[in-house]
Amino acid sequence: MKSTPVQAKVLWYFLAVLLVLEVGSSRAVAQDSVKVQNVRYEVLGTKIVVHFNLVGTVDETYRIRLSLRKERDQSFLYIPRLVLGDAGEVKSGGTKQIDWDFLSEFPGGLEGEDFYFVVDVELVPTSSKLWYWVAGGAALVGGAAAILLSKGSTTSTTQDTGFPAPVGRPIGQ
Repeated sequence: MKSTPVQAKVLWYFLAVLLVLEVGSSRAVAQDSVKVQNVRYEVLGTKIVVHFNLVGTVDETYRIRLSLRKERDQSFLYIPRLVLGDAGEVKSGGTKQIDWDFLSEFPGGLEGEDFYFVVDVELVPTSSKLWYWVAGGAALVGGAAAILLSKGSTTSTTQDTGFPAPVGRPIGQ
């Protein structure tokens, strides 16, 4: 069966939409491939220094958040505010470090020895116009399909209801 130029265009638009969707799904895979490893901390004077390794896709940017937890109290959760270093948006690779001035937030110190840190990581979405491309491709494919499907139809959709045609609106003078 020989394809018409319109059918060939529809096929190319369809393939372009699939390519765009594939690129979007690869970013979801990048989110799954990031890992935080070897989290450890040390107290240095008035601050706590948290060290960790961030293993992920090389060119991606990740958002890092630090939280303090307590082993004996699972409901305890504290998000340090006065942090410096590799908190916020960072690239993967190598040893990362977050410095927390904990005595400014807890002047009396912290009681207990069952504290631990959790380093949360998430992929930062890029500012690409991916969804514009997807929506535009879908509109083009839909329009091309409508053109192709309407070529064979020549039936009229008007019905004879027995009523006269409406009179035009009067024009003001």
